[in-house]
Amino acid sequence: MKAKQRKRVGLALSGGGARGLAHIGVLQALAAASIEIDYITGTSMGGVIATGYAAGVSPDEMAEIARTKAMGLRGLLRMVDIGMRRRGAPPRKGLLHGKQVEQWVKDFLGERRFEDLRIPLTLVSVDLNSGREIHLSEGCLAPAVRATLSIPGLLAPVEQNGMRLVDGGLLNNLPVNVARQMGADVVIGVDVYSDNTASFWQYLAHKRLIAQTIGGVIETLGDALNLVIRVHSLERLQQYPPDFLLHPQIPPYITVISGYDYVDDIIAWGKEATEEILPDLKAALQSDEGSTL
Repeated sequence: MKAKQRKRVGLALSGGGARGLAHIGVLQALAAASIEIDYITGTSMGGVIATGYAAGVSPDEMAEIARTKAMGLRGLLRMVDIGMRRRGAPPRKGLLHGKQVEQWVKDFLGERRFEDLRIPLTLVSVDLNSGREIHLSEGCLAPAVRATLSIPGLLAPVEQNGMRLVDGGLLNNLPVNVARQMGADVVIGVDVYSDNTASFWQYLAHKRLIAQTIGGVIETLGDALNLVIRVHSLERLQQYPPDFLLHPQIPPYITVISGYDYVDDIIAWGKEATEEILPDLKAALQSDEGSTL
């Protein structure tokens, strides 16, 4: 017996700080075109947007949150504490301890778990102990979001089950392969990463208090991380190309931190990039739909 079976769509969202706000525009365009997302995955800022959408936060609601500057790296910078460590206190593992970041997630999403989401979600992290890519898809959301956001040196790793989890961008900044593994027939990858990501570290390194203490270390660390992410991203795209790859035309002067001053523009660029591929995307989803059940 022949029956039509809709192709399952997977969406993979890259890291990229404020540039990741373009993911909101992508979601707006897909929703307006009535294209349903069956699986969603993301790294770092892409993981934040993916989590919100999977939890039922609409793209328009996320856009409004972004306009308040209540999300993203600028909000995280307000949590920086590089004061002297008290005697007997454990060694600092990042400029941010991390618990405040988890609370930041809970303020938006509450105590939700992966199992509560309306769309299957996988967040990408890296275990520093084993050097392995880790896919987070069960349990509490808040520590998982914190893990995919934990840029080494900036945010302390999430320590659980013998692992030290940090930002997945180190090994897989655009997790197309994860969307495939989740079961997607057609994968849309959205890459907002840019070499100007290093400018965030330069921005941080030249903040007055940091510049007087560990500014040079921060700048060097940033250059090294940027190189690792760029090389791995190119290798991954060659190994696991998506069916549709979006590169929103975000100008290079808009960095992972300065982008919070251009929220509406960045969202619009994400929307425009998606609208350009809609005819081909719809055709791909309609082709060969017949399957034997």
